[in-house]
Order: sequence, then C-alpha cells, then structure tokens
Amino acid sequence: MTIKIVGIISSPRHQGNTAFLVRKALAGAKNNDAEVEEIFLPEYNLEFCKGCFTCLREGKCSTADDLETLREKLILSDGIIVSSPTHGLEPNAIMKNFMDRIGLFSVYTSLLADKYVASISTTGSIGAKKVAKKMTNINGGFMKTGYFSGILGIAIDWDHVKNYPEHLDKAYSLGETLVDDIRNEKKYYTQKLFTKIINALIIKKIMKKNILEHKDDRMKAVYNYLVKEGEF
Repeated sequence: MTIKIVGIISSPRHQGNTAFLVRKALAGAKNNDAEVEEIFLPEYNLEFCKGCFTCLREGKCSTADDLETLREKLILSDGIIVSSPTHGLEPNAIMKNFMDRIGLFSVYTSLLADKYVASISTTGSIGAKKVAKKMTNINGGFMKTGYFSGILGIAIDWDHVKNYPEHLDKAYSLGETLVDDIRNEKKYYTQKLFTKIINALIIKKIMKKNILEHKDDRMKAVYNYLVKEGEF
C-alpha cells in the first residue's frame, strides 16, 4: 500500500522558513517510500465561514471556493504535515482560517481522526512549540481524537532556517517518522489523554444526543456519516 503525505504550508512566503522546513519533511517522507503532495495555502481561495451550518446538514460547504478540493486531498491522505509561522503566540491568519473552514462537520464526525499528523512552526522569538502543538488539533473531533507523530518548533532569531542544518535534519526526520508511524500503525495511547477521557465520559454523549435530536434536519449529514462509521 502506498502511503500518501500532504504538507500544508500557510506561510505567505514561498521560500520562507516554515515552507522550507515542510519541504524538508516531505523529502524525508518521500525517501521513506511515501507519495507526497505540497499544498501552498496562499494559492487557494478560502473565504471565511458563514456559520450557515450547511456542512452539518448536507456534508458539504455552501461557499463556492476551494475548501472541498482541499478537504478531499486531506481525506485521501494517510498523513498530514501542518505548518505555520508563529504570529503573536498563535498560528497565522491563513492557517487559522483553514482550520476553521475544515470545520464543524469534521469536528462532529472526527472525519480526519484516522490521519497521522506532524506539525511545524517557526518564530523569531518565542512560542513556536506551543503553536505547533495547537495545530495538531486538526485531526481531533468529538467521536475520536487522532494521533500526532511529532512537533517541530524552531526559534532562529529572524535568520533563515537554511543556515541551520540541524533544524533541516529534524524536519527531514519528522517526515520519516510520520511515515513509519502510519506503516506500523503506532498508537500514542497517552497523547491528549485528558481530552480523550472528557470526550468519552461527557462530550461524546452530549453530542450524540444533539445529533439524534436533529438527525432529520440540521444534523442530517453528520448522522448519516456516523451511522456508516458505526457510531449509531
């Protein structure tokens, strides 16, 4: 089976530090016999979420932009490398919007929970590791909580990462590790343990009740998907 890895770059600079590291990670994944694809987010048209909840009802966003193209790429992947420069201890606006638009349907159904994730962020000062960890939530959801293979947060004081071979090696190794985890179906049982416990004991029950109450209207697509997944 061919393993497919998608690398998501949200930096607006095509040759910026984050983009450079993602390409190194993709190279590591490719060297480990994976098929790889780069997604440079600034080249895609992504509007803001309208809060219409069409995704929950129909399983598809009502906005005619590139979201469905991007979501399909993630669904067809086995692993995702997500990345952003650190802006004020947060991912940049492009990444925030992307994660928001992947959105409610994915969160309710845990659509991406079977994808392994690696995360990369860079900064000129502090906060890169915090941001990298935050982005691993892209494969989370109410029904399941996905795994992540590692994070890479790099502070390089406004220099370019190409001048730091040790950081490039870390990114390359991260890509290799991501593929190994997928191939070996590695289970990180202690990752996000508190979230898993709260989901299992409280949140999942509340959400299932909500979905059942609205399975014929506003939650129709969510309900139908979860029936196929054996949740109902």
